[in-house]
Amino acid sequence: MLLKLLTIFALGVAELWAAAPTGAVMGLDPVLVCIVAAFGAVSGGTVVLLLGERVKAWLERRRKREKLEERRGLLFRVWLRYGVIGWGLLAPLLVGSPLGAAFGLVLGAPPRRLLPWLAAGSLLWSVVFSILTALGVHALGR
Repeated sequence: MLLKLLTIFALGVAELWAAAPTGAVMGLDPVLVCIVAAFGAVSGGTVVLLLGERVKAWLERRRKREKLEERRGLLFRVWLRYGVIGWGLLAPLLVGSPLGAAFGLVLGAPPRRLLPWLAAGSLLWSVVFSILTALGVHALGR
Protein backbone atom coordinates (compact mmCIF):
# COMPACT_ATOMS: atom_id res chain seq x y z
CA MET A 1 0.00 0.00 0.00
CA LEU A 2 2.81 2.40 0.88
CA LEU A 3 4.47 1.83 -2.50
CA LYS A 4 1.19 2.56 -4.26
CA LEU A 5 0.75 5.81 -2.33
CA LEU A 6 4.34 6.85 -3.01
CA THR A 7 3.74 6.21 -6.70
CA ILE A 8 0.64 8.41 -6.66
CA PHE A 9 2.56 11.09 -4.73
CA ALA A 10 5.40 11.02 -7.28
CA LEU A 11 2.93 11.23 -10.16
CA GLY A 12 1.30 14.20 -8.44
CA VAL A 13 4.68 15.91 -8.39
CA ALA A 14 5.56 15.06 -11.98
CA GLU A 15 2.28 14.93 -13.91
CA LEU A 16 -0.87 15.48 -11.91
CA TRP A 17 -3.17 14.25 -14.67
CA ALA A 18 -1.58 10.77 -14.58
CA ALA A 19 -2.14 10.16 -10.86
CA ALA A 20 -5.90 9.48 -10.87
CA PRO A 21 -5.93 6.89 -13.69
CA THR A 22 -2.92 5.16 -12.16
CA GLY A 23 -4.65 5.08 -8.78
CA ALA A 24 -7.74 3.56 -10.39
CA VAL A 25 -5.65 0.88 -12.08
CA MET A 26 -4.06 0.13 -8.70
CA GLY A 27 -7.52 -0.20 -7.15
CA LEU A 28 -7.11 2.71 -4.74
CA ASP A 29 -9.96 4.83 -3.38
CA PRO A 30 -10.45 7.91 -5.62
CA VAL A 31 -10.65 10.28 -2.65
CA LEU A 32 -7.36 8.97 -1.27
CA VAL A 33 -5.75 9.27 -4.71
CA CYS A 34 -7.05 12.83 -5.03
CA ILE A 35 -5.59 13.87 -1.68
CA VAL A 36 -2.22 12.18 -2.17
CA ALA A 37 -1.81 13.47 -5.74
CA ALA A 38 -2.71 17.03 -4.71
CA PHE A 39 -0.27 16.82 -1.80
CA GLY A 40 2.44 15.65 -4.20
CA ALA A 41 1.78 18.51 -6.61
CA VAL A 42 1.77 21.11 -3.83
CA SER A 43 4.96 19.64 -2.36
CA GLY A 44 6.77 19.82 -5.69
CA GLY A 45 5.73 23.43 -6.23
CA THR A 46 6.68 24.35 -2.67
CA VAL A 47 10.18 22.91 -3.03
CA VAL A 48 10.75 24.92 -6.20
CA LEU A 49 9.46 28.11 -4.56
CA LEU A 50 11.67 27.52 -1.51
CA LEU A 51 14.69 27.18 -3.78
CA GLY A 52 13.43 30.37 -5.42
CA GLU A 53 16.35 32.43 -6.60
CA ARG A 54 18.51 29.44 -7.51
CA VAL A 55 15.77 27.96 -9.70
CA LYS A 56 15.03 31.35 -11.24
CA ALA A 57 18.70 31.95 -12.06
CA TRP A 58 19.06 28.47 -13.57
CA LEU A 59 15.99 28.91 -15.76
CA GLU A 60 17.02 32.39 -16.85
CA ARG A 61 20.42 31.06 -17.88
CA ARG A 62 18.76 28.34 -19.93
CA ARG A 63 16.04 30.46 -21.47
CA LYS A 64 16.24 34.21 -21.45
CA ARG A 65 13.09 35.99 -20.31
CA GLU A 66 13.09 37.98 -23.53
CA LYS A 67 12.79 34.76 -25.51
CA LEU A 68 9.90 33.66 -23.31
CA GLU A 69 8.16 36.98 -23.86
CA GLU A 70 8.90 36.99 -27.60
CA ARG A 71 7.25 33.65 -28.16
CA ARG A 72 3.86 34.83 -26.96
CA GLY A 73 2.89 31.21 -26.49
CA LEU A 74 0.06 29.88 -24.40
CA LEU A 75 1.98 30.03 -21.14
CA PHE A 76 2.98 33.64 -21.54
CA ARG A 77 -0.54 34.62 -22.68
CA VAL A 78 -1.98 32.98 -19.53
CA TRP A 79 0.47 35.00 -17.45
CA LEU A 80 -0.35 38.29 -19.19
CA ARG A 81 -4.08 37.79 -19.10
CA TYR A 82 -4.66 36.24 -15.68
CA GLY A 83 -1.58 37.10 -13.61
CA VAL A 84 -0.56 35.21 -10.49
CA ILE A 85 -4.05 33.88 -9.74
CA GLY A 86 -4.68 32.49 -13.20
CA TRP A 87 -1.15 31.17 -13.47
CA GLY A 88 -1.42 29.39 -10.13
CA LEU A 89 -4.74 27.82 -11.04
CA LEU A 90 -3.75 26.73 -14.56
CA ALA A 91 -0.06 25.84 -14.21
CA PRO A 92 -0.69 22.47 -12.50
CA LEU A 93 -2.78 21.47 -15.52
CA LEU A 94 -0.57 22.95 -18.23
CA VAL A 95 2.97 22.17 -17.06
CA GLY A 96 2.74 20.71 -13.54
CA SER A 97 3.22 22.47 -10.22
CA PRO A 98 7.03 22.38 -9.98
CA LEU A 99 7.58 23.70 -13.49
CA GLY A 100 4.69 26.13 -13.05
CA ALA A 101 6.33 27.47 -9.90
CA ALA A 102 9.66 27.83 -11.69
CA PHE A 103 8.12 29.62 -14.68
CA GLY A 104 6.11 31.80 -12.31
CA LEU A 105 9.34 32.88 -10.62
CA VAL A 106 10.94 33.70 -13.97
CA LEU A 107 7.88 35.70 -14.97
CA GLY A 108 8.15 37.72 -11.76
CA ALA A 109 5.49 36.19 -9.51
CA PRO A 110 6.12 36.73 -5.80
CA PRO A 111 6.51 33.25 -4.21
CA ARG A 112 4.23 34.11 -1.26
CA ARG A 113 1.42 35.06 -3.62
CA LEU A 114 2.01 32.20 -6.04
CA LEU A 115 2.09 29.30 -3.56
CA PRO A 116 -1.54 29.51 -2.34
CA TRP A 117 -2.79 29.71 -5.93
CA LEU A 118 -0.61 26.81 -7.03
CA ALA A 119 -2.00 24.81 -4.11
CA ALA A 120 -5.56 25.72 -5.06
CA GLY A 121 -4.89 24.82 -8.70
CA SER A 122 -3.31 21.51 -7.71
CA LEU A 123 -6.28 20.61 -5.55
CA LEU A 124 -8.75 21.74 -8.20
CA TRP A 125 -7.21 19.65 -10.98
CA SER A 126 -6.68 16.69 -8.70
CA VAL A 127 -10.40 16.72 -7.87
CA VAL A 128 -11.33 17.12 -11.56
CA PHE A 129 -9.11 14.25 -12.68
CA SER A 130 -10.28 12.02 -9.83
CA ILE A 131 -13.94 12.66 -10.66
CA LEU A 132 -13.38 12.07 -14.38
CA THR A 133 -11.48 8.86 -13.65
CA ALA A 134 -14.16 7.62 -11.23
CA LEU A 135 -16.85 8.37 -13.82
CA GLY A 136 -14.86 6.56 -16.48
CA VAL A 137 -14.37 3.52 -14.28
CA HIS A 138 -18.07 3.52 -13.42
CA ALA A 139 -19.04 3.85 -17.11
CA LEU A 140 -16.83 0.89 -17.97
CA GLY A 141 -18.62 -1.11 -15.29
CA ARG A 142 -15.64 -2.02 -13.16
